[in-house]
Amino acid sequence: METYIIPVTASKSADKFIIYRPRIGMAFVGNRAMATLAVAATHRTDNESATKLPDDVRTFLESVGFFQPDPPEPPAQDRAFHPTTAVLLMTNQCQLRCTYCYAAAGEYVQQQLTPELGRAVIDYVCQNAIERGIPQFELALHGGGEPTVNWQVLQECTAYARSKPVKAKITLTSNGVWSPRQRAWILENLDAVSISMDGMPSTQDRQRPFSSGRPSSAHVLRTIAELDNHEFEYGIRLTATAPWQSLPDDVRFICENTACQVMQVEPAFNTKRGGHSWPDPDEVHDYVAAYLAAHDIATAAERTLFSSSARLGSVTTTFCTAPYDALIVNPFGQLVTCYEVASEAHALAQISIIGRAENGEVIVDTEARDGLHDRMAARRQSCEGCFCYWSCAGDCYARAFAPHDGGHLVHGGRCDMNRAITRELLLRRIAEHGGVWRADDHAAVMMCSPQPAVVSTGEANGRTEPVADPSV
Repeated sequence: METYIIPVTASKSADKFIIYRPRIGMAFVGNRAMATLAVAATHRTDNESATKLPDDVRTFLESVGFFQPDPPEPPAQDRAFHPTTAVLLMTNQCQLRCTYCYAAAGEYVQQQLTPELGRAVIDYVCQNAIERGIPQFELALHGGGEPTVNWQVLQECTAYARSKPVKAKITLTSNGVWSPRQRAWILENLDAVSISMDGMPSTQDRQRPFSSGRPSSAHVLRTIAELDNHEFEYGIRLTATAPWQSLPDDVRFICENTACQVMQVEPAFNTKRGGHSWPDPDEVHDYVAAYLAAHDIATAAERTLFSSSARLGSVTTTFCTAPYDALIVNPFGQLVTCYEVASEAHALAQISIIGRAENGEVIVDTEARDGLHDRMAARRQSCEGCFCYWSCAGDCYARAFAPHDGGHLVHGGRCDMNRAITRELLLRRIAEHGGVWRADDHAAVMMCSPQPAVVSTGEANGRTEPVADPSV
């Protein structure tokens, strides 16, 4: 029974611990003695685990299902490559100059995806869907810039996907700066949209101005209003930057001024365009506090706010399926393993380019693909013992790997961030569910005291020591 003991606070004298079993989705808070006894129970055989515990401890653990065995581990990702999702990185151009843009969109010589490249990858994934007996394939319109800048090709690829004998689900990730004509076409022809929008007009205009420097918020809010009016499926993706204190108000603004039900927020710690940076401890602390405050605001408004860095309840062997299951092509015709690798300028391009699309064919470099997967597997193995092992699953390689030999094994501030958010979300879930959180408990989420009940036992009179490491 895989069990982790997580101090509620960073204090070495802490006497409150989260007892966490991620693979069955269970957590509660106990004192030092309870934590020690719970861990001891997991190390005994099935016959011993309950019978050698004090009666009160055994009764409690049995009542909450603590002795439920772990389910089988989820299978590792299949390395065979038969993708049914095509991702078109449409362009490296953009109307905006977002202060944190990883691709520095608009600063390089224009590169546009061609219709020929789009058709080649659409053909490939459609044929895979047919051969695998899957009733639909997916087409994601994305980019190292704004996809709608390459408007004619975007329309052509959409029409081509719709013409295939298998149904296509077509989605767009966009900055939301659309003309009335584009807006009408998108509402008519696409299935769902992710809008990149950072919150209040003051935040949006500071972080996501036009290339001229003028504000963009009015344009994006008009787009969102039209999506709401048409009850079109969409979500909002926020990027948070320092000063982090505005994030809760940004989320509140979205809750009060849009009908958006699902928001995703990710932090950008870089201070310039064209890459990513790792956070220092102060940045981690301030961002985590802001994220949790924003999370509580969204919950109170009955909206969903999530972050890829903390997926409580998930049990997975991989952070993201794109490197395994998506056929991603950039404007240069390179097949890549991440939506962010729009060109060879990306710091991890050398390990992320896995082939080419040319002359109507898709050519996959299996050796290159396996090389990245080996690094990802080694990264995850190096995470053993971390209580985020099953939910983070090694983190986003494009943001967690350092760009040098052995960089996939470097752990930094993002790990601290993921653990801090996960710990605090566990405490919230425990409080919301009356002292014991179960992932299969679908009770309505409600705001309540951030201090969960503590399960205590005096059996050891405080003399036993919990495991020093936060994991067991």
